[in-house]
Amino acid sequence: MMTVDERETALKQMEQLVGAFYGAAARIGNHPFLEFAGVMTAYVKSCQRAHEAGVDFTECNRHAGSELPMESFEITYLNEKLDCIFGGRIQAVAV
Repeated sequence: MMTVDERETALKQMEQLVGAFYGAAARIGNHPFLEFAGVMTAYVKSCQRAHEAGVDFTECNRHAGSELPMESFEITYLNEKLDCIFGGRIQAVAV
């Protein structure tokens, strides 16, 4: 569990890491691998919205028993990314 300030710091660090990953992945030249940056960006955006709503996103996972709030457009976006990476074998499902 993180405090509000710790979550804000974590969000900034997560955004920086995604940016660094994107740059490194782009240099590799493997498009499906680059799509992981899109998956991570979507996750960070969901965490940001959860944080703004007062939800501790660090506790939103299968192990803690809470789900990260997500909009339907985010699930659609993740499905596009997963389809590119895994050729349709993995799909995000709205619950």
